[in-house]
Amino acid sequence: MIKQSISAFILEKMYRNRIIGGRHVSLEDLRTGCPSHERGNIEKTLKKLVKENLVVQHPTSYGMQYALNPQRIDEIMKILNIG
Repeated sequence: MIKQSISAFILEKMYRNRIIGGRHVSLEDLRTGCPSHERGNIEKTLKKLVKENLVVQHPTSYGMQYALNPQRIDEIMKILNIG
């Protein structure tokens, strides 16, 4: 996996599971399904997606949670070649 495919993996997993806006997921749950040698890159790539405002953070009492930015869902669909 290269960095582009890691970001596509994250975006596709969140889109497929409808983790958009109010629904959120933890970093640990995002790592599932990813090859073990790439799991360290998930956190770095996720931070870059947050900086690009494609993914938003939700601080909770049990840790940081992440969701797709609903205002940029059209752009995310173009990145994933969905629509």
